[in-house]
Amino acid sequence: MNVFGYDPYLRFMTKPKAITMLFLVTLFLIPVISCKTSYDRKNPYPNMEILRYSDNHAYVFPNEGSDKLLIIFEGNGWNSVLGIKQGNKWTYVQYGSQFLQELNNTYTILIPEKLKRRPGMVYSGDIEDRANYTVENLLTCYTESINGYLAEHNYSSVVLIGTSEGAALLPLIYERMVNKGNVTAMVSISFGGLSLYESYTILSERSNTPPGWYEMYFNITNLYYPEKNEFRDSFSEDFYGTTFRYLNSFIYVRPFDYYQYINIPILFVHGYNDYTVPVESTEYIQKSLPEKPFEYKYFPWHHQPDNLKELIQFRKEISEWIKSL
Repeated sequence: MNVFGYDPYLRFMTKPKAITMLFLVTLFLIPVISCKTSYDRKNPYPNMEILRYSDNHAYVFPNEGSDKLLIIFEGNGWNSVLGIKQGNKWTYVQYGSQFLQELNNTYTILIPEKLKRRPGMVYSGDIEDRANYTVENLLTCYTESINGYLAEHNYSSVVLIGTSEGAALLPLIYERMVNKGNVTAMVSISFGGLSLYESYTILSERSNTPPGWYEMYFNITNLYYPEKNEFRDSFSEDFYGTTFRYLNSFIYVRPFDYYQYINIPILFVHGYNDYTVPVESTEYIQKSLPEKPFEYKYFPWHHQPDNLKELIQFRKEISEWIKSL
């Protein structure tokens, strides 16, 4: 089973380049398993409403009988946060479709889109999108959507979920929220507290990191060593499946520096065998902040569930934790 489903990068590549990119397109990316039984390919996002803001928008899945809100921030990639739609079928979806199946009966769900993107579309060759894909722009469009939505809607409880890239930005988004007092909990999936530079340093020294991945992490850490103060600001060419501009904005973002000041319940989720972001990144929080109201779940997979059984177990366990709040 191809756990990454449809891959927009590989359509346009020669075989050698495609093989190299297999290592790269998964950088921070958490696509959900593309199985018929894991989501409805024709309508994985039922009852969706689109909210439009100045340069971005968000997707809301209302529950009129609930005064609770769940906000989901998805992982990295060159497509819509909802996934990829070809014709009348969704060939690839992200975690939002899974939590909708578990939690839309008790929560209204909000999924902010990335800057100027549209549902189901791919942006790998869009030069404007490549230029704009930075951490600061992500934070700006996410917080505009959230603050705009919460200014018009009241909820007794708001829970934030971040996956991979979304998990890395989770505490930064929380800091920028106007109504953060209503946030009762967060869930961080597959990132932890260390920066990408720290994580890649660990992976470049870990004996079980696959050879191709090891080479990538070694090259990136040698390029982005902390003493260096000038970096190539390119966005038109690919660098390990992303751009220099994106990595420049992301490489030293360190969630731990924000978590140490947060005192609401947070569930951290990580795979023991993760060689995209090492499990040490989450273990670092657990060891350094034992007094916090944080909980931890570790699974025997890589950066995501490895099969449908693990996916369903994962989404049910996370959903039960949220419903128990």
